[in-house]
Amino acid sequence: MILGIDAGNNEVKIAGKYGLIKFLSDIGEGRSINLEQVHGEDDMVFEYEGRYGFAGSLAKYESEFSGAIMGDSKAHEDTKLRVLLGIHRYLTLYNVEDYNFQIIVGQPISKHTPSEKEKLKKILQGKHIITVNGIKKKININVVNVAAEGVSSFWANPKEGLTRIIDLGSGTTNYATVLDGRFIDKDSGTLPYGMNTNKSNDIEALARGIATETLKKWKKEDQVYLVGGAANLIEHLMKQFYPNVQLLDPIFNRRIQDPIYANAIAFYNIGVNVYE
Repeated sequence: MILGIDAGNNEVKIAGKYGLIKFLSDIGEGRSINLEQVHGEDDMVFEYEGRYGFAGSLAKYESEFSGAIMGDSKAHEDTKLRVLLGIHRYLTLYNVEDYNFQIIVGQPISKHTPSEKEKLKKILQGKHIITVNGIKKKININVVNVAAEGVSSFWANPKEGLTRIIDLGSGTTNYATVLDGRFIDKDSGTLPYGMNTNKSNDIEALARGIATETLKKWKKEDQVYLVGGAANLIEHLMKQFYPNVQLLDPIFNRRIQDPIYANAIAFYNIGVNVYE
């Protein structure tokens, strides 16, 4: 099975032939709970390689040390767990028995280097056994390809001419340029901040910070598209800097989807082209 997996710091998003899913990315330690209750549809208790923990909404509310590792690289164990939890949820939700996978995952533009991509591939590729909420799944990840976050979302709804993309995440913000389907590296990059990394939590200041950096290379009148979970929140604030800014509407199964799925859908589309 081919899956496009956007293992974000706030939510994991997955696109595959059966549909789209997303869930909270929080991972924390497991423990005995005196009064069990449901905190959300993303409640997960997992066991993997001798580790017992909580994930999703259960980790958010019941783990002492829950959260997500921020930073400009996804080559770490949290990403591995998010991917495996995501594949497990996908199989369980759609009642699928497949266990061999070819996946496309994302890496921020600034760390989309041969060495970082190879690290991420080694972390993910191979045979895994993970139990989530008492259900054990064998997962064999045969092939891993690593795409650049932000710029890849272009392939969720390709445009002609010059396209600027801002991918606002929880830990980083990717800004990318595509010209007639070609990635322009010199006008692209990753900013080391996002929705959940600001001490002031001032979204207006965040929008200004993104504009301050991108306007060093972009023009005010450029066509700019927003993707990511916070795209809807920041659109009106970015219009003062980029009057032509708008949401990028990813297309999946011939329907417009939420911009939060843009990277996952694009990864899936890339995977279909690469693997099939």
